[in-house]
Amino acid sequence: MHILHIANSYGGTEVYTNLVKSLDLLGVRQTVFVPLNPKNHNRIGNHMVPFSVSGSSIIYSTILKTYHRYFYTAKISKITKEIEKKIDLSRVDLIHAGLFCSDGAVAYELYSQYKIPYIVAVRNTDVNTYYKNLFWKRKYFHTILEKAKNIVFLSPRYKKTFLDNIKNKVNNKTALELVEKSVVIPNGVDPFYLKNRSTKERRINSPIRIIFAGAFNKGKNILEVIYALDVLINKGLNINFTIIGKGLKFRKQDSTYTTKIYELASEREWIEVLDYKPKEELRRIFNKSDIFVMPSIPETFGLVYVEALSQGLPIIYAKGQGFDGYYSNIGIGFGVNARDYNDIANKIEQIIDNYDQISSNISKLNLEEDFDWGNIAGRYLELYNN
Repeated sequence: MHILHIANSYGGTEVYTNLVKSLDLLGVRQTVFVPLNPKNHNRIGNHMVPFSVSGSSIIYSTILKTYHRYFYTAKISKITKEIEKKIDLSRVDLIHAGLFCSDGAVAYELYSQYKIPYIVAVRNTDVNTYYKNLFWKRKYFHTILEKAKNIVFLSPRYKKTFLDNIKNKVNNKTALELVEKSVVIPNGVDPFYLKNRSTKERRINSPIRIIFAGAFNKGKNILEVIYALDVLINKGLNINFTIIGKGLKFRKQDSTYTTKIYELASEREWIEVLDYKPKEELRRIFNKSDIFVMPSIPETFGLVYVEALSQGLPIIYAKGQGFDGYYSNIGIGFGVNARDYNDIANKIEQIIDNYDQISSNISKLNLEEDFDWGNIAGRYLELYNN
């Protein structure tokens, strides 16, 4: 079997790389086509894979220009023609499109010409950029989904939210067909966290140690978390808050939002702000913490929630976003209204009050079955075979 991945985002993170590596171990021949523009040319050569399957390769193609960002149709046409030029499509059995509105459009155009079946993955960029802003293209986007063999979502919540939204824009028959061929397959977590998982039941520290780890941007709602902790401290709780942020080399001049975070932190002795840490150090800090809090909007999935759970931490996430729907009946944390610091404070307090039980629930999770890349690759292989 020969799979063509069209992966606009390949090289930006290790997520797609881990899938490609795991599929290689299952004996799948793969060609990964990565269309690039001048701004992300530094991805060339990133996350190369030592393929064991003969004929597999990664093709980085710097064919896009800055203006393609504003001319969607021209961008899709350019990528399609480049693939036709660089790849023998007669030897491709299936196309896996990493983003449905961009990569999926190319897959659809190739399907129209060569009848190669394809699957598409729906991500945050699709929902909140392409589908939201290019409203005049929605009929075309619906066609991409209609012709796809499967539609892959990272979480049950994203699947429900997107399909509920789209069913009002297509006829009933199409809406039912889209539901029937939609599946949920999450991203896997870095094997490091599963190999070094903590399954012991925890006891809460004093002071209570709250941790955030992620990008410093408004969507992460770090200020709301600080205000929530103010509420709890005013109630008499003893709390420390560690904020670990990506991209802090730009510090305060990076944005007014980052400036505000530092300003609030400087006024509160119980807050510590750290640069982002390598996974070994992050795991060590997780193990010394009590609760992970990141009410992020929008959030397609959020692997850091799984990383925190792997170290036994109860989690706070945004209600209605990517991680909402995983383990919802088990009691491993809470979804919150990310813009309401009183709701965040209330849910943190509920975790504190029920900490022993929640910790016990987390220790019994089968994270390996749900988020191991080998298992996830097996689920994709089943889709490919079908």
